Amino acid sequence: MKKRYAVIAGIAVAIPLATTSLVASGTGTDASASWATMDADADGALSPEEVASTPWEAKFDDMDANDDGKVTREEFKQYMASMQKQQDNEQDNSM
Repeated sequence: MKKRYAVIAGIAVAIPLATTSLVASGTGTDASASWATMDADADGALSPEEVASTPWEAKFDDMDANDDGKVTREEFKQYMASMQKQQDNEQDNSM
């Protein structure tokens, strides 16, 4: 079990930037693969335990839009889209 979380944690380091681009560009296949990697129990939602010790742990409450203690795929997509929009705005403002 520890090995599984170590693999997930290692992969999760690379997911934030890649997934932001994928979600924003509408590329569903790779985003689905990223989601499947994070959703370790395949229940369709991320739990705090699934993102523990990953970069997503600190962002969990922000991603959980309805405060129900889990992050659905839709909440994740919305969060990633808002992060992409924020990054785009920061790039525009720095030029």
